[in-house]
Amino acid sequence: MSTLVTMLNEVLGEPGFLERTSFADSPDPDDKQMVYIANRVVEDIRSFYDWSLLAKTHHVTIVGGQDRYPLPEDYYSVVSDSAWETNGSRKCDFPVPRNRWFMYKFSSLSDAGTIRARLYGDEIELHEPSVSTGFDLEYITRYLVEDTSGKPKAKFNNDTDVFILEDDLLIKGVLARWARTKMMPQADAWKRDYDNEMTYQVGRDNSGQTIGGTGPRVDRRSPYYPLWRNS
Repeated sequence: MSTLVTMLNEVLGEPGFLERTSFADSPDPDDKQMVYIANRVVEDIRSFYDWSLLAKTHHVTIVGGQDRYPLPEDYYSVVSDSAWETNGSRKCDFPVPRNRWFMYKFSSLSDAGTIRARLYGDEIELHEPSVSTGFDLEYITRYLVEDTSGKPKAKFNNDTDVFILEDDLLIKGVLARWARTKMMPQADAWKRDYDNEMTYQVGRDNSGQTIGGTGPRVDRRSPYYPLWRNS
């Protein structure tokens, strides 16, 4: 992982501008602008896709009579279908859609022992919670930046901060946005490079298994069957 000052100097080096010794601590408005742009690109990248590197696990211990529990301080979004009872094999109904939540809340419909919860501001609200071991869920952190000690944070504010995802993704994003603000003729081309890099990185992060999985050999153990056989 490269530092902020290194990545922003790569942006300047692409069109042939002089490198800087500092950006975050520089009094030059152009240098500070690049830090603002970098933070804007961080937000673009975070909201574009649920990156696996940003996934974390959160445990909720249910206390009798308590129906609201705080979300993690770094919470950004919940990973779909990730909430399961801690002890057991039942999936939690979370987050419950708004219209169905009110059906549970104001009708006599039974929850059949299923943990049902919704997002409520910066909290998780449970429907008629009963004492149990609780449940676990995965969420996406909003922190894509780390300082020199490895402490995560939401934005760059020091030249020594690092980006925890691929450097190229941030560099190309800053280059595209910076070129647009300066009305440079390369802006459209660099924006296409950024979009292509985003698509490429999502594909790397979301790769799947090959159907079948038995290698080049075709036999009855695969989900396909040889159409030609000896009589």
